[in-house]
Amino acid sequence: MPRVFSNFAVTAVALLAFAARAKPPASEDLIRARTLVFGAENVNQKNGDVDHDKVIFSWLTNATLAASIKGHVVLLDTFVHRAEVVPGRTPFVVEDLLSLNPEVAFIGHGHGDHADNAAWLAGKLGIPLFASEETCSELRDDAARFVTTGALTAAQSKIDCRNVTSRGSHPGAELVKIDFLEPVASITAFRHLHSGTSYPQSAVPVPFTIVPVKNIADPRDPDMYPPGIAHSFTTRGPVGGPISIYYHFVVRGDHKFTFAWHNTTGDLHHGCTIDHQPPSCWDDLFPSEHIAAQVKSRIAALPETDLEFGSFVSLGFAVNGMRDPIENSAALKPKIYVPIHQTNAALPTSSLYFKVAYMKQLDLMVPALTPEQRPEPRWMVDPDDYLKPMVYDPKDDRWKKSKDED
Repeated sequence: MPRVFSNFAVTAVALLAFAARAKPPASEDLIRARTLVFGAENVNQKNGDVDHDKVIFSWLTNATLAASIKGHVVLLDTFVHRAEVVPGRTPFVVEDLLSLNPEVAFIGHGHGDHADNAAWLAGKLGIPLFASEETCSELRDDAARFVTTGALTAAQSKIDCRNVTSRGSHPGAELVKIDFLEPVASITAFRHLHSGTSYPQSAVPVPFTIVPVKNIADPRDPDMYPPGIAHSFTTRGPVGGPISIYYHFVVRGDHKFTFAWHNTTGDLHHGCTIDHQPPSCWDDLFPSEHIAAQVKSRIAALPETDLEFGSFVSLGFAVNGMRDPIENSAALKPKIYVPIHQTNAALPTSSLYFKVAYMKQLDLMVPALTPEQRPEPRWMVDPDDYLKPMVYDPKDDRWKKSKDED
C-alpha cells in the first residue's frame, strides 16, 4: 500500500509541475494576428507561439518590422503607413499590433513615420519602449495626451520608456548595451546620423558619378487603393524627431546570427543631418567630418553582420542618389541588405526606381567596392511585400563567423 501511495504521489506531483509549466490556451485574436504577420507555418495554432528556432521578420510598412527572435516577438518602429479603420492598401489595422502582443518596441527616431502608435501600444500592453532620451520624453507626453482623448486610461499613461543614449549626446558618442532580450540576444545601440540635405558628391576630395534617382509614385496607386478613413495614434515629437538610434542584434548560440536595423541613412562624409544641414552642418560645434568619422567607426566596429535592414532613402538623394545607403552598407559589410523606409520620403510604389539607381551606383563608387562591401540585395516593393515572412535559421552554415565574437 505505501508503494502504491508513493507512486500516486509522484504522479500527482509530476502532473502539477506540468500544469504549472503549461501555457494557458492562447486567445484566437493572438493566433490570428501572429498568423497574419508571421505566417501559419511559423505559428503554433494552439498557443500562438512563434517558431523558437528561427529568426523571422515581417515588413509592416515604411521602416516598421515585426520580428520574432527565437519566439520573442518585438517591434522595430510602430508607425503604420496608410493606417485606416479597416484594412486597405495596408492589409491590417493598428489594433492588430496590439493583438500581436509584442514584448517590447525599439524606436529608431521620434518622427511620426516611425514613432506613431508607440506610446499607445506601450500603455495598452504595459511593454517597454527603447528610444533616445529626447524621444522618450515626448512619448510620455503623447501618453498623457491620449488620456484626454480616451485612448488610454490614467494608469495606462505611465509608460515605461527606456533611454538609449543620454539627452544632448552627439552621433556615435555613446555606445549602449541593451540586455532586455538576454540570454537570447544581445543588443548594441548608438546615435546614428538622421539623413538630411548634404554637400554634393562633387564637393568631396574624390568625386564620382552619381546616378539620379526618380522618386516617382505609380499613378495607378490611388485607383487601386482608394484612401479610407485614417486611424492611428500620432506622436508630436519635435525634439526627438531627428535623433536617430542604430540597433545591432546578436542572437546567442548556433552561429550567432546577427542583424542591424536603422531607419535612416546619413552622410558619412560630412555628417550633415536633418537638423545640422549645409553650409555649417556640425561645424558650429566641431568639424563635422569628426561626427561622420565617429559614426562610421561605430558601424565598422560592430560584430560580423549577416543581415542589414537599412533605409534606402537619404534626404540627400536629390544630390547624392544612393551613395549614402551604399556607403553605410560598405562600412557594415553585411551578407544581405534589405531596403526599408519605403512609402515615406520615398514615395509609395517608387521602390523599383530606387533599386535601378542602387544597382547602377554600385559600379560607380570610388574607391571601388570590395566583394564583401556588396551585400546580396533582397529588394521589397510596397505594398506587395507587406506581411511576407522572412525566415532565417541561425543554424544555417551561411551564418558561420570567421572568428568567435562575444
